[in-house]
Amino acid sequence: MLDNNSRILVPFDATELSIRALAEAKEVALESSSVITVLYVVDDTCLSPPGIKDYIMQIKDFDSSKQNYLNVLSRGAELMIDKKVKEMNQQGINAKFSVKIGNPADEILAFARDERADLIIMGSSGSLKKLNERKGIGSVSRWVSDMAECPVTLIR
Repeated sequence: MLDNNSRILVPFDATELSIRALAEAKEVALESSSVITVLYVVDDTCLSPPGIKDYIMQIKDFDSSKQNYLNVLSRGAELMIDKKVKEMNQQGINAKFSVKIGNPADEILAFARDERADLIIMGSSGSLKKLNERKGIGSVSRWVSDMAECPVTLIR
């Protein structure tokens, strides 16, 4: 059980499992008067695989396009998460949000550490489409659950 005013971090990417994780966090927050922070991480790790930059002829154009892409995604994430946070605030839940860019697992762990999260509640994989075929948890949730300095609740 969390103490009053505990800090709950919910990594959110609008997948069904992250929606379930947010619903669970809302229940916990209402019971414990905790604060929820919804974190969206724009994953920039797949935009330029290591070593390929040496072979891109118009690297300035690529970097400019990459930055524009990340900015557009970040702004969209801010609008989406802000809507969720306003809904929670109207329900009497103290909630806020943050959007980061980087490796999702690293950003979640750094944010949890920097904000001194008391609990992380997150989905255990990115999609339910092939849930019956999966044998374990996703790589991001595994890394976070192994490395976090606070308890982690994984939602399946």
